[in-house]
Amino acid sequence: MLRETAAGCVRDALRIAASAAVCLMLSAAWAAGTHARTAEEALAEGDAAYAQVHLADARVSYQAAVAAAPTRLTALCRLVRAESELGETQSGDEQRRTWAAAVEHARAAVKLAPDSSASHVWLAAALGRQALREGPKAKLALSREIKSEADRALALDADNARAWHVLAVWNVKVSSLSMLERMAANAVLGGVPKGASFENAERAFQKAIALEPAYVHHRLEYARMLKDQKRGADARREFEKAIALPATSDALDARYQAEARELLKKLPKS
Repeated sequence: MLRETAAGCVRDALRIAASAAVCLMLSAAWAAGTHARTAEEALAEGDAAYAQVHLADARVSYQAAVAAAPTRLTALCRLVRAESELGETQSGDEQRRTWAAAVEHARAAVKLAPDSSASHVWLAAALGRQALREGPKAKLALSREIKSEADRALALDADNARAWHVLAVWNVKVSSLSMLERMAANAVLGGVPKGASFENAERAFQKAIALEPAYVHHRLEYARMLKDQKRGADARREFEKAIALPATSDALDARYQAEARELLKKLPKS
């Protein structure tokens, strides 16, 4: 009787142990599946928030996607985009922190995927926005890295329209340096970065527009350059095209189009 009872206890213990092992395996499989779905869901939530121009919410969702899948380049690049553009709606220290975070995440993207054109162009774009917060010397120092990253992006993908945009803006900014800024560059950095010109800027803008004709920001920045060069008729044409495009190419399209309307009003009447 005692032997039967002991045997029954052993069988019960084995059944319990087997059941526990199955539960553990099922829990592990469920957790793995949930983890993968969480990254996908976070990306989808971020994309939905971005489309609705809720950039702060998009940032939070993309941060969750990166946390769930740290080696996923798409999540990092979308986080950089959201932070870069969110910073444009901020000011002061908040803006500085947001743009610094964008640069940090862009550097992580480049480290993760050094042969990806996307990682390099988002670093170039993030650095470009960060430079807006810096003084003349820091801007010039950053300009070298911006150019290097844009060139690398184009070497990896010659049809990367955003890289052509960054290159165009770089040419405009360097070509527009004042005499004092050029003197500072000569004294501190060994000279102004070479190769910049308004002609190169125009070619790069036209390339970006040819690749992405519906992207509002290409038109706005090209028109801004034309306006500054006193090419009123050409600037008017590009401002009007920027305003007429559907506001669907970027979360900040409405903002860019409002700026285009204001600049258009300031053009001399033909």
